[in-house]
Amino acid sequence: MNGYLKVLVVSCGLYISNAWAEDAPGFKNSILKVPRIDTSEQVGKYQNAEFKLAPDGRWDLLQVSEAERAFIDAIEIKILESFPVQVHVLVSGSLPTPCHHLGPINKRYSDNRFDIAVTMTSPPPDTGCITVIEPFSITIPLDVYGLPKGSYQVYVNDKSGSFELSTDNQIVEMQ
Repeated sequence: MNGYLKVLVVSCGLYISNAWAEDAPGFKNSILKVPRIDTSEQVGKYQNAEFKLAPDGRWDLLQVSEAERAFIDAIEIKILESFPVQVHVLVSGSLPTPCHHLGPINKRYSDNRFDIAVTMTSPPPDTGCITVIEPFSITIPLDVYGLPKGSYQVYVNDKSGSFELSTDNQIVEMQ
C-alpha cells in the first residue's frame, strides 16, 4: 500500500472514530460529559451536560443546555426496494437565519415507534446575521433491520407519519 493511501485510510478511521466518540459520554479529570439526555417526552431534550464528581461522591451539575428544535415543514417516509428493506425519512424544514445550523439528530425506537428530534444550534449572541429563513432538507435512515412485519409510527419534532413492513425484515439463512 503506498504511503498516501495508508495516510488516507488511517485519517478516515480517526475521523470516524472521533465522530462516534462525540456521541458517547466521557469521564476525565472528575468531569462527566454527557452529550445527550432523553426524557420520556422527548429524545435528546438536553445536550452537552457536564457533571463534576464531588469529594463526597455526589455529582454537581456544571452546565446543560436544552436542545433547540428545528422547524419542520414536512416529512416523507420512503421504503426502498431492497431486501432487507431500508426506510428513510425525508425531512424538509427551515432555520430562523443562515447563521443557525442543524445540530445533532437524535433518534430512539421503542414499541413500533421511532422518535426523532432534529435540533439546531444558535449563533453566538453578538453575531450579526440577516433575518431570513434558511431552508434545509435532510435524509434520515431508520434502523429497521430485524424488525417484524407490522405498522410503525415515525415522529419528527411536531410532524408524524407511518409505514408498514409487509414481511419480517431480516435475512434468514438456509441450512
